[in-house]
Amino acid sequence: MTKLSDSQRSILKAASKQPKTDVREFMAHIKSPPIRDKVVTAMLNNGLVVEDPDAEGVAYIISEAGFAAIGKKPPAHDTAEEKEAAAPEPEAKAPAKKREPKPKREGATKKQTMIDLLSRPEGATIQQLMASIGWQKHSVHGAMANLKKEIHEKNGQTITGTKGEGEERVYKIA
Repeated sequence: MTKLSDSQRSILKAASKQPKTDVREFMAHIKSPPIRDKVVTAMLNNGLVVEDPDAEGVAYIISEAGFAAIGKKPPAHDTAEEKEAAAPEPEAKAPAKKREPKPKREGATKKQTMIDLLSRPEGATIQQLMASIGWQKHSVHGAMANLKKEIHEKNGQTITGTKGEGEERVYKIA
């Protein structure tokens, strides 16, 4: 049997009093959205909740294992056999919506893009770096500070900045 956290136990007990209610509706006491996501993920991974195939969108309802973990019997109308018997033919049933994974970025990382620009013989200005990676000025400066440390530790190189009169400062890896 799965050991429940206090949060999981209180969520499951509250949701078990309602017919087919998304357990996330009983998570108001958890203020942090990332922590709420972790609690739901843990309950999914432990089989305490399942995705409701009848819901529009995504809904997580208590599974038979979830009811057993809190010492309750699942409502009679929620048994797997009755759901299966009442389910429409496979052709009529809409496919369950699944979350699509985020697409992977193609090409170089932003860090590598910065290194490539700074390695050019002509170097790069802050404006060029900002345009190429889509960051704001303060973010580029911060990344260059970290990059400066990393490059020095790995290769003994440094990032230099030179500025001619009336020109923008140009940074290079030297």
